Amino acid sequence: MTTNEIVDDERPGRRSGIRRLVYRSSNEREGKKPDRWHDTRDWPAIKEQLRLTVRRAPEVVINVRGSRLQKDDDQAAIRGVLRYMMYISRKGQLPLENQHRERIEGVESIKEAHASWDLDMQRMRSGKSEPLHPTFNIIFSMPARTDPEKMANAVVDFARERFQGHQFVIALHTNDTDPADNPPEHPHVHLILRAEDENGQRIYIRKSDLRIWREEFAARLRAHGLNANATSRAQRGKTLKGIRGAEWHIQNRYEKHLREGKNPQVPRAKEARFRQAAREFQEGLIEQKPWEFAMAARRGDVLRELSWASEQLELEGDAELHDEVRRFMQDMPAVDSESRRIQRALADRIQARLQQSRDQKAGDFER
Repeated sequence: MTTNEIVDDERPGRRSGIRRLVYRSSNEREGKKPDRWHDTRDWPAIKEQLRLTVRRAPEVVINVRGSRLQKDDDQAAIRGVLRYMMYISRKGQLPLENQHRERIEGVESIKEAHASWDLDMQRMRSGKSEPLHPTFNIIFSMPARTDPEKMANAVVDFARERFQGHQFVIALHTNDTDPADNPPEHPHVHLILRAEDENGQRIYIRKSDLRIWREEFAARLRAHGLNANATSRAQRGKTLKGIRGAEWHIQNRYEKHLREGKNPQVPRAKEARFRQAAREFQEGLIEQKPWEFAMAARRGDVLRELSWASEQLELEGDAELHDEVRRFMQDMPAVDSESRRIQRALADRIQARLQQSRDQKAGDFER
């Protein structure tokens, strides 16, 4: 077991969290391979991901949501699964495909597939009589211009391997085939997964599972000839979070209405974040937050990993990838957050107004 050293014992914040953020393992102090890579990947695998990362290969996205639960009506939850099947097929306009790669077309075929899942035979309650998800809704996404058929094939390959014994259906959505009013530009695949397998064993999905799934799915995409990677925001040098699906659609509608010359209401979530940042700026509460310490600590970890990797590349004579890694490190943007951007914009606006006022006074004096 590696021993750890506290680098800075005087940092503010909750002690348990700060100790976790600022320790450095003995491996890192001695210049060995960082713990995050220890016993998980060999050097060729690390090099391959470095190539994908520094050359900014498209990143895979996987979102997981449990089917909607009904506290007192299990049958309503089961009917909700059928509604979602209808939704992803656009009421039978788009074909579905099951775990056997059989096509399911039309409303009646979808109803038959739903009935064959025997959801009413599942455990719908935990030992404490709490409702359980009858299914999980999983969305696989890739950037625009990704070959949709190859992507769908990769999803099926991944699902058949990862969800053996479970029933599932998928629907491929593209900008051309999705009959929605405002379909997204990027191709994506909806997968509805029966929570229990054929032996009655339930699947439980944890956050750590999603990291592994992303890596596996990216490998499947590459096997189908698509460039794909699976890294964290920190590994890519990004600190700003992406907008989640529902807010993304709301923001798109807002921007569309602005372009049309309308006067739409600012999205509530965005307005709330702006007001919070502005209030903290006005009250002078601009000290670093615990999560900003965490972001800085993660950036430090990433830079140490990249520095270690670049040293190994230099030793083995891979000058091209070594130079790419060093440029990637140099080009990383500063650690940032949405609230800090808002506060800088407010400060710039105040300075601009003060300068305008000074210029006006100087002009009045000269006259």
